[in-house]
Amino acid sequence: MNLPKHSKNSMKALEPLSLRTTFKIGGRAKVWYEPRDRQELTHFLKNNDGRLPLFAIGAGSNLLIKEGTIKRAFIHLCGLDFCGIKISGTKAEVGAGVRIGRLISALVQKDLGGYEFLAGIPGTIGGALVMNAGAKNDHRDAASHRQMSDITSSVDVFDKKGRLIRFKREDIDFFYRGSSLKPYIIVSACLELSRCDKMSVGERIKNNIADRIECQDWHYPSAGSFFKNPSGADPAGRLIDLCGLKGFKVGGAQISCKHANFIVNVGGATSGDVLNLMEIIRERVYNRFKIKLEPEVEIVS
Repeated sequence: MNLPKHSKNSMKALEPLSLRTTFKIGGRAKVWYEPRDRQELTHFLKNNDGRLPLFAIGAGSNLLIKEGTIKRAFIHLCGLDFCGIKISGTKAEVGAGVRIGRLISALVQKDLGGYEFLAGIPGTIGGALVMNAGAKNDHRDAASHRQMSDITSSVDVFDKKGRLIRFKREDIDFFYRGSSLKPYIIVSACLELSRCDKMSVGERIKNNIADRIECQDWHYPSAGSFFKNPSGADPAGRLIDLCGLKGFKVGGAQISCKHANFIVNVGGATSGDVLNLMEIIRERVYNRFKIKLEPEVEIVS
């Protein structure tokens, strides 16, 4: 690939992906690339010219990556150009590589609210946008559910040919745990927030995090909630629990004893273990409730 020398220094071959995901599972990336800025990213995309499929990866918190060499170019936006936060009034310009926890800390200090639902979600803003991450904004109020689509004003992306595009909110198709942003490399977003009392926002954030710690399993490596909640039915975790599957294990992969919609890596789990366990869950739930569970976790091969 014809790249400037400094760009090549940002590239690695056969990077272990098990070290780059919260599941601690996966093979190696054929190419791992960490551009310093938009110019480097543009050069890379133009020189790649479709030779390798692209995959943007943030904190790796919603992924199951298969073993072997994954013949893709994994793009990790951790350079300073992708990790900035600029706040003006109720608007925040946020780099795609910004960790959610860091963004929350910055917004609290500016007396801004509306994003409390993100508290406790392990990931980056880029990943949250692609997945249209969502949760209750106030853990006590079931009707307070919000998602990224509710606070997004615009998103800057690169397409596979290295062209920069700005999508306004009305140009983006957001849906449950997904969006039309998936084919692009997100580099930044403008978020529209609201003025709020710092103490009230801080209290909601603290309670939302405490609720996640109490209800979800963070003791073992996982990818978070594994299945999407089916429409018009009990949550996926409840359905799995009613099938008596808590604690069920295949190899090193186990259905959490704490939250049935978490598949955890209790030691040495492979992607095959997880996929076999996934199919057992889907079969049991379908046989009992005639509901087809769909994975929320992205499976990468």
